[in-house]
Amino acid sequence: MFPSLTRDEVFRIETPRLWLRWPRLEDAAGVAQWSGRPEVAGATSTVPVGITTAEMAAKIADMRAINAAGAGLCFAIVRQGADGYPIGMLGGQAKPGKRFEIGYHLNPEYWGQGRMTEAVQALCAQAFELASIDAIEAGVRPSNIASMRVLEKCGFDASGVAEHESPLYGRYPIVTYALARSRPSALKAAALRRHRAATPATRELVGLV
Repeated sequence: MFPSLTRDEVFRIETPRLWLRWPRLEDAAGVAQWSGRPEVAGATSTVPVGITTAEMAAKIADMRAINAAGAGLCFAIVRQGADGYPIGMLGGQAKPGKRFEIGYHLNPEYWGQGRMTEAVQALCAQAFELASIDAIEAGVRPSNIASMRVLEKCGFDASGVAEHESPLYGRYPIVTYALARSRPSALKAAALRRHRAATPATRELVGLV
């Protein structure tokens, strides 16, 4: 679904405050510390409370494989000008019918600052630009008001209620959201810049091979 320029780990997206880059295995220990907290893991369907570094490393390996295959866009969220430590994880995968389903979670220390809204806008804009997608979808627990607000700020509309089956948390209801390509907000990503994957020669120069 996604072109070759996204299938190299040098590919990244820049927003006014953030970098969205490929997740790295060395991110696992730090990300596990905050993503395993009950208030974070409990809002997801695939992250267990108290997730270990090894479990997070396996998830990161899966995200990297999705990117490399062109089947999705999965990123670690880092602050510009900081130490490169991920403050959030964000990604999406292609689904049948020209659909793209996203999910995300953020370190609680950065809640309420608009960072996830900024990141989701950027991901959606790039997904629509780079692939033949008609709609982007997400599912949220009814109690997760903050996540609903993120989606609504990004132009998503609530599209219904469904049941979700989680291997960790069983069956529970979710509110479904959708963003159609035809919506003006679909391509909104303030001051967004995309950084193409480097050529093999460039990767050698920057020490990536």
